[in-house]
Amino acid sequence: MVEFSDNGDHVVVVTSDRQRREGDALIGADGLWSKVRAQLLNDGPPRVSGHIAYRAVLPIGEVPEAWRPPSVVLWGGAKHHFVHYPLHRGDILNLVAVFHSNRYEEGWDTYGDPGELKQFFAHAHPQVQQMLAKIDAWKMWVLCDREPVANWSRGRVTLLGDAAHPMLQYLAQGAAMAMEDAYVLANEAAVANGDFAAAFTRYQQQRYKRTGRVQLTARFFGEIYHAGGATADVRNDIFFNQAPTATPGESMAWLYDGIAR
Repeated sequence: MVEFSDNGDHVVVVTSDRQRREGDALIGADGLWSKVRAQLLNDGPPRVSGHIAYRAVLPIGEVPEAWRPPSVVLWGGAKHHFVHYPLHRGDILNLVAVFHSNRYEEGWDTYGDPGELKQFFAHAHPQVQQMLAKIDAWKMWVLCDREPVANWSRGRVTLLGDAAHPMLQYLAQGAAMAMEDAYVLANEAAVANGDFAAAFTRYQQQRYKRTGRVQLTARFFGEIYHAGGATADVRNDIFFNQAPTATPGESMAWLYDGIAR
C-alpha cells in the first residue's frame, strides 16, 4: 500500500503498482513498519530497544541427547540471554540468542555476524558456546516496539496487531494480542450495522489498556532477563530460592486468563 483515503462512506487504497482498491473500511494489519499507521498517526519510526536477536534452527539429529528437553530452556546473563526449544513436532531445535547492541539495521531478512555473537557470549556456559558453534549462518533482526497509544483509529480506518501495539518478544505475546484484537474487532463489526467508525472506536477502547500493559511488561521482562550484579541476585532469589506463596502463574493471570467473551 502507498496511501489510502477515507471518503466518508468508503475507503480507497492505492497499491505500490498504482492500482486503486475500494472497500467499506481499512484494517491496517501490516506490522511494525505499518504504512497505514504512518499515514494514520504520523508518529515516526518504531522505538529501537537496543537489543538484537539472532535466530537459527538445528535438525534434531545434530543435537546431543542431553540438549533435547521437551521444553523451553533459557540461559540468562548480563545484557544477553540464549533460549532454545523444539519445533515442528520435535524435528528441529529453535535457537535464539539476544544481546544488547547499538547496531541498527531495518528489516527481517538480514544475516548476522557469527563473530559478533561469539564475542557477546564469550563468557557463557560451555553448553551454550557449543550450541552456538554448531551454526554457521544466523538471521538477525533489531528488536523494536512503540509506546502504548490510546487511539489507533480514525473514521473507517483502524490498526490491528503489531501495527497498533508492537511489543518486544519477552512475553511471546505478539501473535496472541493480534488474535485477541481480531476477535474483539470482528464482534464489534458484526453488530455495527455498517457504522465502522463506531465499531473501531469501541474495539480500541476495549484493547488499548490490555495491549499497552503487555507492551510495558515485555520491556520489563527484557531487563529482568538481562540483569547483572545485585539486580540479577534479586531476580534469582525471587525466581529460584523463595518458596511460592501463591498459586503458580497467579501473578500473570491477568494475561493468561484471556479476555471476556
